[in-house]
Amino acid sequence: MTSDHTDKMTVVFDTNIFISGYLWGGKAREALLLVRGMEYRLLYCRELLDEFISVLTIKFHLEAEVIYNAVQDIQNIGRNIHVLSNDTPISADPSDNLFINLARDGKASRIVSGDSHLLKLKEYRGISIIKIADFLKMKGSFRF
Repeated sequence: MTSDHTDKMTVVFDTNIFISGYLWGGKAREALLLVRGMEYRLLYCRELLDEFISVLTIKFHLEAEVIYNAVQDIQNIGRNIHVLSNDTPISADPSDNLFINLARDGKASRIVSGDSHLLKLKEYRGISIIKIADFLKMKGSFRF
């Protein structure tokens, strides 16, 4: 019986998936609930959490406790990766390269995103870049 991480699909969510999932629900919330299951391994990094915290603080003015709880949740359901790669396939918005490098260093098979720059790339070094709806279809999930 094998139950280690090699049996799991490893995925990266962009920051907007996390923000939408925690603030509004819908497909992004469904994706977060889906990765809590045993079939997926979610990756995150310090830089992703920093951006998440910054947006929730500056743009949405959320209280520190709410942000802390969301960050703790991501840390509980995901695996922290120290990003060392510095590939830059996206020149239009260089900050999007973080997700490419996180996926590379964490050996993810997919990046789930709604970002046009990432989605335009479609694939990078064997990593598929897909919309959230396509991610949810992979599991045959249902709507909440």
